[in-house]
Amino acid sequence: MSTRERILDVSLALFNTEGEVVQSAVDIANALDMSPGNLYYHFKGKEPIIEALFDRFEEEMTIILNGADSNVRSVEDNWIFAYIILEEIYDFRFFYRNLGDLMARYPSLATRFRKILAMKRRAVIALLRGQEQRGVVHIDQRLQTPLVDQMVSTLTFWLSLDLIEGGDRAGPQLIHDTVLQFMLLVVPYMGELGFDVLNEMLERHALLSQPQA
Repeated sequence: MSTRERILDVSLALFNTEGEVVQSAVDIANALDMSPGNLYYHFKGKEPIIEALFDRFEEEMTIILNGADSNVRSVEDNWIFAYIILEEIYDFRFFYRNLGDLMARYPSLATRFRKILAMKRRAVIALLRGQEQRGVVHIDQRLQTPLVDQMVSTLTFWLSLDLIEGGDRAGPQLIHDTVLQFMLLVVPYMGELGFDVLNEMLERHALLSQPQA
């Protein structure tokens, strides 16, 4: 692994576990057991590190969200797809835990966050369109925009809510809980199928939430 990649990996771990705002370039250098000068050779401060980490996040999220049109059909497919999105966000969770503050301190990220938000919106619309075409859901056109807004909000602000509530759930449990919340938003539009799908979702959530031996 190159020194540059090691700096990014250690920075990401520090930001995720201890918070980005309290970390300085010197703290990162100390965690890497390197001199600040050596760190500066690769990154001219903390902001370029954050931008490089966002490069990683943006690239991976683009690949994931662009897959909304392919092979996402069953309840299981939708669950897995939502889980993958949330898992990727969780891997870079420091970006989302205090999103407004981060964007205020790093204005260059604001436009890039909006791009990812737009991709999330397109992915959610693609998922709903696919379910409508298969006759799984029937959504009044007047309700489509509010529903999409709520689903995108769930995919965006779940970590902020968890932080406010204490943040005591382990990553996989938190992700599965959020996937359930995300998917339940569509159940009211499933008509007679809704009851069976709801039971399937609840059973899946219970199974996946069991502690690992």
